[in-house]
Amino acid sequence: MSTYKLVCPCCSSSMRIRTSEGQTPCFRSMYSECTNLLCGATFSGSLVWEYQLSPSGIERPLTVLPMAPTKVRLLARQNLTAKNDQPDLLDQLDMEAATV
Repeated sequence: MSTYKLVCPCCSSSMRIRTSEGQTPCFRSMYSECTNLLCGATFSGSLVWEYQLSPSGIERPLTVLPMAPTKVRLLARQNLTAKNDQPDLLDQLDMEAATV
């Protein structure tokens, strides 16, 4: 399991999350502090889930996010190439040359 390492922007030491509050299922407010005793900086920030990269496997998920724009473009590109049933001219020429 990987964990995200928070780094203090003031001294580059590690930070710890003091507390966090869930505002919605996709948004959390967080408060963190630097573990370097000489620095001691404190910060507030947030964690947001914006897009879905793959659908949930459960039947009725509690939250459904929009698909990421890059994922939508990738799927559209795959669908365009998959429906191409037109024969390629170069393949046809190769087949004619092989029979001669």
